[in-house]
Amino acid sequence: MRSEEYVHLKDALSKNNEQLSTMGKMVVLPSSFTGGPRYMHERTQDAMTYVRHYGRPDLFITFTCNPKWPEITQLLSEGQQSHDRHDIVARVFNVKVKHMMKLLTVGSIFGKTKCHMYTIEWQKRGLPHVHILLWLEEKMRPESIDQIICAELPDPDINPDLYQIIKTTMVHGPCGSFNLKSPCVVNGKCTKNYPKEFLKETQTGDDGYPKYRRRSPADGGKTFKLNGVEIDNRWIVPYNLVLSHTFGAHVNVESCNSVKSIKYICNYLNKGSDQASFSVQDLDEVTNYQAGRYISSSEAVWRIFRFPIHDRFPSVMHLAVHLENVMAFFELCQVDDFAKTLLYVEVPAYYVWKNNRFDRRKKGKVVSGYLGVKKDQVLGRVYTVHPGNTECYHLRLLLHEIRGPTSFSALKTVDGVIHTTFQAACRALGLLEDDANWYRTLDEACISDSPYKIHELFAIMLVFCHVDDPPKLWEKYRNYFSEDIKREVERDGGNVELLLDVIYNKCLILLEDIVISMSGKTLLQFGLHSPIRDERFIVTNRQYLRELAYDTVYLTKVVTENVPKLNLEQKKVYDEILNSIISDSGQLYFLDAPGGTGKTFLINLLLAKIRSEKNIAIAVASSSSESDIAHVLRETKIIIWDECTMAHKKGIEALNRLLQDIRGCERIMGGVIVLLAGDFRQTLPVVPRGTRADEIKACIKSSIL
Repeated sequence: MRSEEYVHLKDALSKNNEQLSTMGKMVVLPSSFTGGPRYMHERTQDAMTYVRHYGRPDLFITFTCNPKWPEITQLLSEGQQSHDRHDIVARVFNVKVKHMMKLLTVGSIFGKTKCHMYTIEWQKRGLPHVHILLWLEEKMRPESIDQIICAELPDPDINPDLYQIIKTTMVHGPCGSFNLKSPCVVNGKCTKNYPKEFLKETQTGDDGYPKYRRRSPADGGKTFKLNGVEIDNRWIVPYNLVLSHTFGAHVNVESCNSVKSIKYICNYLNKGSDQASFSVQDLDEVTNYQAGRYISSSEAVWRIFRFPIHDRFPSVMHLAVHLENVMAFFELCQVDDFAKTLLYVEVPAYYVWKNNRFDRRKKGKVVSGYLGVKKDQVLGRVYTVHPGNTECYHLRLLLHEIRGPTSFSALKTVDGVIHTTFQAACRALGLLEDDANWYRTLDEACISDSPYKIHELFAIMLVFCHVDDPPKLWEKYRNYFSEDIKREVERDGGNVELLLDVIYNKCLILLEDIVISMSGKTLLQFGLHSPIRDERFIVTNRQYLRELAYDTVYLTKVVTENVPKLNLEQKKVYDEILNSIISDSGQLYFLDAPGGTGKTFLINLLLAKIRSEKNIAIAVASSSSESDIAHVLRETKIIIWDECTMAHKKGIEALNRLLQDIRGCERIMGGVIVLLAGDFRQTLPVVPRGTRADEIKACIKSSIL
C-alpha cells in the first residue's frame, strides 16, 4: 500500500514530532486486496459511477450454480456427489458465467449494452452465484417488461422442457404457513413477500421492482403439486425464458426502476464476508478481516484457481485528490487547449495515465474540432473525501466544478479574487449556498450507505461542516436516517405510520449520541429538536408499541360523533372517570348495569377518548413485573374490566396486588383508575360457595379489597 499517499497523516505527524512516541500504530488492509472491506467499498463506488454516467441499471440478474448440470455430474466418480468436487463445480460455473456474459453483451439478447458489472458470492452450503448489473443502450419501458421477464409457469404442452426447468429451479418455497422453518420466514412471514398477489397485467411497483403479471388459475395460470402444496404463479421467481432454457438453473431476472433497487444491489457488493465474532478487543484491519471468517470450500477453490470475483465494463480510473494526479492535470491544462475544456473527472476518457503524466489516447472515437484527440469508454472517479477533512473535501468539490484549472491558486480564484481557502472559493461560487453541497452529499450517501453510516455522515456535517440549516436537512432525509428503526418496528408488529414520532425520536437519540461523542454538544445546540429520553420512546417493547399504534385521527372522530349520544347517566360516568384520570385520583369504580343498557358503548367510548390522546387504556392484564406488558401497566391511564362479576373475587384482589407491586404504589390498584363493569343480577346464581353476593357488592362499592 502506498502509505505516502496519506498526506494528512503525514501533516499531523510533522506538526507533532514531540508526540510521535505516544502515537498508536495503524494496520491497514489495502483496497488492492481482493475481497477486503476497502476493495468492496471501491466496487460499490464504481457501481455508483456507472449510475451517475448512465442512470439506473435496467436489469439485475442473479445466476446460481446448478449442481445437477451434466457438465458436473458426468465428471464425478462413482459414489461422488457435487459437494465432493468443488473444483469441478468452480470450473464449470466459471465457464457458465463467461457464457452468460457473452450472451448479454456480445449476443445482446436484451439489446445493446452500455456497461455491466458483476460480483461472485457463495452460499453457506458452498454453491457459487453471481449478481449482475446490466445497463442497456435503449432503456426498458414498462410495456416491454413482459417481453423480457416472466413470473408464470410455462405451458407444459407447448414447452415441456422449460416447464420442467421452472418447476425445479424457479419456485420459491413454499414457505410461511406451509413451512415455518424455511430460512426466509421471520415471525411467521416470508421476508421475500411470497406468495405474491395474482395480477392480470404487469404494474410498476413502489419498492423499485415491478409487480409482474401472475395470472390465477381462473385466468389461465398453470399449477402443479409440490410436497402436497398446490403451486401456482404466486410462487414463481421472475425469470427470462432464454436464460432459463439455456442454463437450466436458477436465473432470477429483475427490472430495476428505482434508486431503492440500486441501494439493494450495492448492499450485495458492500456487505463483506461471513464472519463470527468471538471477542471484543482492539484489532488491526488485517486481523479483523481474518477473525472468525467463514470460507467455504467452493470459495477457497475459486480463489486458488484465481477466477475473477468481480468484473465490469467500461473500466473506471480512480483519481486521487491533492496528489500527483491533480498536479499532472494542472500541467496538462497549461499546455493542452482541449484539456482546458475538461473537468478533472472527464480526463480519463481522453487521456491515459502513463509515467506519471496524462497522454492522449491513441484508440477511440475521434473528437471533432480537436486534432489528435480521441475518446474512449473509460470513466473517471475521484476518490471520496471525508467531510471532516474540510479543505480536501472542498478541493474535491471545486475539481468537479471548474474546467481546465492550471494550479491550486487557479481553483481558488473566483471573479479575479484569490480566496484563502478552498471552502471560501466554494462559497463564493455559490456551491455552499442553501447547503446545496450537503444535499448532494446526502443524496449520494442515501443511495449506497446504511442508516448507521448516514447517521455518522450527518453528525460530521453538524459538528465540522458549518451546515446552514440543519433542521431542513433533517426534515428531508429523516426517513433514510430511520430505515433500520422502521424495520425494527415492523418486525415487532408495530404500525410504522402511527409510530413515526417514536421512530424519529429514537433516530434523534442515536444521532445525538454520535454528536456528543464527537463534540460534547447536544442536537439542541445545532438547532435540532432535543430527543426525549424516557421509556415511552424506546422502540423495543412489542406490547407498548401495540398500545400506541392506534389511529388517533379515527378515534378522535369516533369520540366527537358519539359523546353527544350519551344519556345523562352515561355522561355522568364518562365525565367522572375522565376527571379522575386528569386529577390522577387513583379511584376504583364499579359500573353496575344489566345487558342492553349501553354499558359496552360507554366503555368503548372511554377507551377511544383515552387512546385518541395517545395515552394507554387496556382491558384486563396479568403479568410479571419485568415483562413488556408490565411496562404497559405502569404507563396506563385506566383499566376497564368488563363482565368482572363473572370472575372470582380473588382475581380482583390479585389484580390489586399486582398493580401495587408493578407500579410501586400502595394505593388501591396501584393508583391507576379502574373501571369494573358487569351485572350482579345475572351473576347471583354463580357466586362461589361461602361468599354472599351482597358482601362482594358492598365490598367493591366501598372500595374495600
